[in-house]
Amino acid sequence: MIVIAAATLALVLWWVWHWQLERVTHEARQHADSRLALYTGSLDGALERFSYLPGLLARHSLVQAAAVDEVGVFTAQVNRYLAQVAERSGAKAIFLMDDEGVTIAASNHADEDSFLGHHYAFRPYFQDAMATGQGEFFAIGSTTGRAGYFVSAAVKGGASGRPAGVLVVKVSLEGLQDNWRQAGEQVLLSDANGVVILSSRPEWRYRRLGDIGDNAMQEINDQRQFLETPLRPLGKRLRDGSLHIGSAGNGDVGERYFDMTLPQTTLGWTMHYLVPVRPLYTVARNALLAASGATLALLLLGLWLRERQKRQRLRDREARIIREANERLEARVQARTQELEAAQAELVQAGKLAALGTMAAGIAHELNQPLAGIRTYAASGARLLERGREATAITNFRHIHDLSDRLATLIRQLKIFARKGGALEPVDLGARLHFVLGLLEDRLQRQEVELHLALPEASPAWVAGDSVRVEQLLTNLLRNALDALHDVPSPRLDIRVTLGPQRVDLFVADNGPGIDEATLEHIFDPFYTTKEVGDGLGLGLFIAYGIVQDLNGRIRAENRPDRLGGAVFHVALSRVEDEASRQPDHEDTRHE
Repeated sequence: MIVIAAATLALVLWWVWHWQLERVTHEARQHADSRLALYTGSLDGALERFSYLPGLLARHSLVQAAAVDEVGVFTAQVNRYLAQVAERSGAKAIFLMDDEGVTIAASNHADEDSFLGHHYAFRPYFQDAMATGQGEFFAIGSTTGRAGYFVSAAVKGGASGRPAGVLVVKVSLEGLQDNWRQAGEQVLLSDANGVVILSSRPEWRYRRLGDIGDNAMQEINDQRQFLETPLRPLGKRLRDGSLHIGSAGNGDVGERYFDMTLPQTTLGWTMHYLVPVRPLYTVARNALLAASGATLALLLLGLWLRERQKRQRLRDREARIIREANERLEARVQARTQELEAAQAELVQAGKLAALGTMAAGIAHELNQPLAGIRTYAASGARLLERGREATAITNFRHIHDLSDRLATLIRQLKIFARKGGALEPVDLGARLHFVLGLLEDRLQRQEVELHLALPEASPAWVAGDSVRVEQLLTNLLRNALDALHDVPSPRLDIRVTLGPQRVDLFVADNGPGIDEATLEHIFDPFYTTKEVGDGLGLGLFIAYGIVQDLNGRIRAENRPDRLGGAVFHVALSRVEDEASRQPDHEDTRHE
């Protein structure tokens, strides 16, 4: 029983292998036939493109005159004419020979390997044209060493009805061969003697597909068709008609091909399409392996069914273990989640306390600036009154009034912060800058700071914001710059405002010690400061950063080049184009 089953299985597997091989071979032959038709069409197209040209040129009056011109009167003119025709038609070369086969005019007359003066009477294209009026031939050029297809026509006008000469067009088929190579297929074109004249594999060119008789070999040598190129065999023809190509001397086992052929109408040529046999056997082998695998799968299926119950019991046991592990894990996750929720509640409470402390410190910081201005103006006003300068003192008292209004407005501003910012209105950045510089004038003089202010002359710098927050922003930036200029010899403060299409850029630069890389990363963080304890809370730039964000702007800090020294703060705010909607300056509204 086992022997019968094994024999039956072997017969089935052999049938599968044989059937699959026949199928893929048939498909490969069909594909080869279609590809042969395609390559034949491309070859015929390349040759027919020039088939009419020799006869047409041979009837041209200038060519006929040059053929019988013994003194060379028309030589230069016909050379130029042939060069123009060759360039326009795409021919490799066009040349005219006299009735003895000597080239008297050529399109390549100006090249080093020109055909002029060379004797080609031994070529069949000359002999056939002189005898029958036209000829064609494929050969390696004896002058240039480059192969080509030569097509010729007799030039009439000779004595006793004999042709006066022969006009020849040389066509290069290298481009056609390159296209075959790019297609990645094994394509050959052999001549009537079985010599490969074109091939998608360059190393196969000028190899013979079979034996060449002595007479044929003598004719090839007489015509110098392949010059001195040895015509070695390409491969060995096997009994089934397939072709084995390879070198047995270097360990290369070679490759076997089915040689699919299609005869051509030109010079007894034959187009060959080589189908590798190995991939066909590979497909058949894969089918055999698949059938073997299917058979093995059936056997294994029986074994699997036998062991199914045992595996099912094992899965049930594993599922129970996993379920119990999941339950324990869920209990641990739930306990951990409760711990994290409790920790999160504590962090939220701590965050609230920290935010309250930050807000309180910020309010104290912002209120202290106007109060310092009030003290300065009050002390200065008192001295002015003592000196009898009442008018100037009145100006100081007005500034005190303005600062008092600013304190009230600053307190109202806390409501804006609570509502995620207030409405944005046009603000004259230059006017606010002058106002803040007036507040800091006493400190500027005290530190002997050299101030350079550059504002746009064409139009005011209107930005989207509100006066109080813009003043807060400018005050914090300028106070920070003045802090950096403390104890700096020849302190200098550069303030520049530029206008762009959509934004206004403010640059505040000093010539202080600059900012180190570690500080740059945290310079806008709350409570981050490099000052001595008691000199600052580290909130000025943090508040400035928050104001810029509320105004939909951007702010960054960086160091200036080494030759200038110091740091520069760059603030970009949205520009307001409609000047008619701008709000009046503080000074104008407070003293109407």
